[in-house]
Amino acid sequence: MQMALKMGSAAFSCLMDNMTIHTTHLKGIPMKITRVTPILGQGNICASWVFAKVETDDGLVGYGEGTRHAGPVIAEAIRWLEPHVVGKKPFDVEALYTTMFKATHYTWGAVFSCAITAIETALWDIMGKAVGKPVYELLGGKVWDRVRLYSHIGGGSQIIGMGVDDGAIASDDFGAIKEHAQDLVARGFTCVKTFQAGRYDITDGNSADLADFWPNMHMDRPDIQATARKVEFIREQVGDDVEITFDAHGLNAVSALRLAKALEPFDLLWYEEPVHPFNLSALKQLRSQTSIPIAMSERLHASTEFAEVIDTDAVDVVMVDVQWCGGVSQAKKIAAIAESRYLPITLHNCNSPLASVINAHIAMTLPNFLNMEFMDPDVPWRDEIISEPLQVLDVDLIVNDKPGWGVDINEDALARYPYDREVSAYEERDQRLRR
Repeated sequence: MQMALKMGSAAFSCLMDNMTIHTTHLKGIPMKITRVTPILGQGNICASWVFAKVETDDGLVGYGEGTRHAGPVIAEAIRWLEPHVVGKKPFDVEALYTTMFKATHYTWGAVFSCAITAIETALWDIMGKAVGKPVYELLGGKVWDRVRLYSHIGGGSQIIGMGVDDGAIASDDFGAIKEHAQDLVARGFTCVKTFQAGRYDITDGNSADLADFWPNMHMDRPDIQATARKVEFIREQVGDDVEITFDAHGLNAVSALRLAKALEPFDLLWYEEPVHPFNLSALKQLRSQTSIPIAMSERLHASTEFAEVIDTDAVDVVMVDVQWCGGVSQAKKIAAIAESRYLPITLHNCNSPLASVINAHIAMTLPNFLNMEFMDPDVPWRDEIISEPLQVLDVDLIVNDKPGWGVDINEDALARYPYDREVSAYEERDQRLRR
């Protein structure tokens, strides 16, 4: 009995010691950031995965993500920002965000935006772990218990270009599109996204070189017709109860309008980035010329850029990429601006499984949340690189109630999939064309 009491006392003492380590800030001893380390690993079609590991003087570690193209450059930007946050308190998120932003000479751009995001999201992980709460509780608590997901169909693959081609479906392979559509509907998906067809399908070995397309962002009539046929076929397969969205990735104004007119009969939920997000006059004009709701824009950074687009009356659905926009605080501010204009929020999410969890924590706290993008299929090592697999139930993502994000990066597992170089689907296609 005495032995049991001694063992119990020792266990309790150990528990209290651990609690003391993780609650020093509550006892008047400020927790300080001691180190920021970028972690780079092989990702999916979007980009190599870029994480920030933030360590503190009381032993807490937080993980955040800033994945985007040019991963090694973002990783260097994270290293460059480290001196601006080391020695500071991780709970001072707004102050640290401002410090990092000022350090870039107030210059927004993809690289620094993602680097700041990686560090900022790691700070939220630390705060949650420090107080023993999931991040969604720190953000005001749940509005939604689950996060509704949407997937992709036909024309492009999330995993092509990463040495895993099993998921590639060409836009003119209607048999494969039909099979994929039936699978998604059977699994319960209520929304799917698709893309251009014709020469601009990244899975088509006979496609035109992208140099013929992206510089002037133009689609010819045959390609518009091919795209319309594909969308019509998808509508026939999924039925009237499933939403369809279309991502144009930014066309010129003429192509965007002609494509909109061709797609209007199919009752799309949104027309995503029909023109470049900074071409506000063209965007506003297009919105007045089509009945399809306009969604913008994964490529914007910070609440100030989103506010300009929203206040221009150029958008119907506000699309935010948390890993690209500046992090949790910026995403919440953007959502609040959208909510004040009665606009829904959809979350662009083509990054790692940690990003899916981060997005889900935010989504659950947004009254105007609509849905979230989900890479399905994804690379086979997706669930290996986090401490717990993603929980998807009835095509909804569910997060656990553990402190912080509830998952950590499994650095040993990620090391088995090291960054080599980014091979985009477009580069993969160009290589096939040269053979």
